[in-house]
Amino acid sequence: MLDFLHMRTLIFFSGFTSLVLFVCMLYIWKRQKTYSGFLRWTFASLANAAGMILASQREILPDFFTVLIADILLMLSMMLITSGLTMFSGKKPLDKAYIAVLLIFTISFLSVMYLWPSFTLRVMIYSAIQAGLCLIAAYIVYKHLPQVFPDRSLFLFRFFIACSAFPILRMISAFLDPGESPELMTASFMHQAVVLAGLQIYMIVDIGLLILNAHRINFELNKAREEIKTLTGFIPICASCKKIRDDADAGGWKQLEDYMSEHIDVEFSHSICPECVKKLYPEFEDKI
Repeated sequence: MLDFLHMRTLIFFSGFTSLVLFVCMLYIWKRQKTYSGFLRWTFASLANAAGMILASQREILPDFFTVLIADILLMLSMMLITSGLTMFSGKKPLDKAYIAVLLIFTISFLSVMYLWPSFTLRVMIYSAIQAGLCLIAAYIVYKHLPQVFPDRSLFLFRFFIACSAFPILRMISAFLDPGESPELMTASFMHQAVVLAGLQIYMIVDIGLLILNAHRINFELNKAREEIKTLTGFIPICASCKKIRDDADAGGWKQLEDYMSEHIDVEFSHSICPECVKKLYPEFEDKI
């Protein structure tokens, strides 16, 4: 079992590190290109930092703050990460469902803290929801992310799958030793180790999301360069109707204005030149 002071210190500095990550992510959000959902990831770091710092003060501050509020903030952090991934993938997050789960979690936690006090039940409830959120995040990365970012991040998918193992291990630890100390700071070594590993995972996820945002920027930059290269090279155009062959679209032929609008930031408005007026509408030549 870890020393009481060492456990508290490790949790506190994990929270402080997460707070530094929040500042860095906020700076990136203000100064650089980010995508939908990035701001939620940013505030997920803040919620995670606040939750861990509060958790480190157990037996110093009241349990209402160091257990209930701390665990709500940690759960909120994971929900913000998952819903942010949904937005990053171009989908609409189910915010009402997340709010409902957070309310159920809060009511359940209040019950097992004050009505039917049980450290084991607290661990079971928290860990079950945490594992579920990790699996949802893995599903989003695998199913929806490729729709906006074709290079599916299998590493991130596997990472979220692995993350779900830690809360499951914590549930097993609590189940096998239901009579262990009801306090995190003096719990069994296995339980403490799993908790610390889970807290570090939050920060690893934040770093992974920063890398994901950077990879998407790089992907879109390379895509734009390829389109510019196409426009500065040879463009196959029909000698008769003037349609353009778009090799990026399985060799389909497109109207000139459609092709240009898709590949460069330009819109067309239609008019008619004097030569065509004379040829097509000679009776209106003098008036026009």
